[in-house]
Amino acid sequence: MPRVATYYQLLDNPVDVSATPLTLNQSVADTPAGGEGALVTWLAAGIAGVVTYNVKVNGNNLGDYTAISIGGSGGIPAVVIPVQEATTTSAVHQGSNNVVFTKTGGTGTLRLSAVMLWHRVNV
Repeated sequence: MPRVATYYQLLDNPVDVSATPLTLNQSVADTPAGGEGALVTWLAAGIAGVVTYNVKVNGNNLGDYTAISIGGSGGIPAVVIPVQEATTTSAVHQGSNNVVFTKTGGTGTLRLSAVMLWHRVNV
């Protein structure tokens, strides 16, 4: 059976994350293809400092990351870090899903944008 990738845009415009975690919800209509893996991508920047943060998909730990502030002006960072992280397909399921970004340390603000959730489906 042929397999193709499908994706969901969870966040487009930049959002600042400080003390309150950012939870992005997405309903997945098509059953993910078993054993094919899933992918979460996003852009991250530290604003006015170095920030550490954690990402979870449906409660499954995706990883711990660091965003840094280098240059920039007027609240616009000079350095934006693209992140692409693979996870198992079982982390994403048909129906309600969420991706949670939690600031875990640092002195600045975490700025996120362009968050995407990808997975394969059978057609």
